[in-house]
Amino acid sequence: MVHKNFKRQRRLESRLDETVRIASIVQKGMATGRSSYVEMRALDRLIKHNIRTRVSALKKSVKLSVELDELLSKIPQAVSDGYTKVLTPNGIVREGELDHLLSIDADIVMCIGMFESEKSRRGVVETLKELVEERKKLIDSLKV
Repeated sequence: MVHKNFKRQRRLESRLDETVRIASIVQKGMATGRSSYVEMRALDRLIKHNIRTRVSALKKSVKLSVELDELLSKIPQAVSDGYTKVLTPNGIVREGELDHLLSIDADIVMCIGMFESEKSRRGVVETLKELVEERKKLIDSLKV
């Protein structure tokens, strides 16, 4: 049992290290206005992993309506990419789009967290739907 806890702790430390590294990359990209595709893919992976983990935990801990279950199933797919698309072909970060994407993802995570304590979830469900749609529209606009 001690061995399992040690392995889990090392995984958590590894995730924390990766999060800190990626936050540093994003901060550098915002300061210099430049980044790389590899760095942004790492950010995509981290965001996707963290949101998928939150959704999975919520599905296990709360009894969900069919509508909410379907919505939660769409979220990991909706956040599967996006950060690589805020880069222009020559590696310049579109700061406004990056800020907007980070803000939407933060709001999605906040809404997911609200389900655990919220008695009336209807407003949160509608907000979450709007955020997922807004994120999809933003990503689609970046493909041009």
